[in-house]
Amino acid sequence: MKINALLLIALISSLNLFAQKESAYLLDNFIHGTVIMKNGAKVSASLNYDATNQNMMFIQNHEKMILTNLESIDTIYINGRKFFPIRDSFFLESRPLKNGTIYINWILKYKYQGQKGAYGQISHTTNVETINTSHWTNNEYKNQSTDIYQLINENEYWILRNGKFVKCKNKKTLMKLFPEHNEEINAYIHKQNIDFSDAEQILQLFDYCLGISVRD
Repeated sequence: MKINALLLIALISSLNLFAQKESAYLLDNFIHGTVIMKNGAKVSASLNYDATNQNMMFIQNHEKMILTNLESIDTIYINGRKFFPIRDSFFLESRPLKNGTIYINWILKYKYQGQKGAYGQISHTTNVETINTSHWTNNEYKNQSTDIYQLINENEYWILRNGKFVKCKNKKTLMKLFPEHNEEINAYIHKQNIDFSDAEQILQLFDYCLGISVRD
């Protein structure tokens, strides 16, 4: 059963800009997707995931809105990607791999790096008031001081074991999930030069780990 997208107005709340951290969206743009409700209804909408505030966002009348009432949502599909709500508070993305399925809790944040000066250098002080790289050029005042932020991920990667989710965030917690294969996993990480800040490389690593664990 399909329903008009305007009915989503009952499921959304206006974005409170003062309560939100600066958003890092998972997708480059809002993309047409489908919200499948637990009652079987399907709703089409332009969607994107705010991985900083962990909100599924929706555009209504050119305004960004937060999808709420997650307990009534079963699954969301965006551009071939599958998301589902957890504990009525955030979404996991389901990523099928060759040797199993990984569920990603996307957590993206902007980390302050300093300020870029007139010649491209970055000052790492947090006291921005002491930085002055402004100057006059051709009778025009130029302010060359710009805040520099780096987008980092603090993702959690979840797998199902005996019907329950277990998760990891780094190499240490990954090793605890596969204690019998630490030597092989370490060798693979070194050989492939795995970057734990790169989600696709982590999925590649998990696929390897799931593959060798199946052999047991």
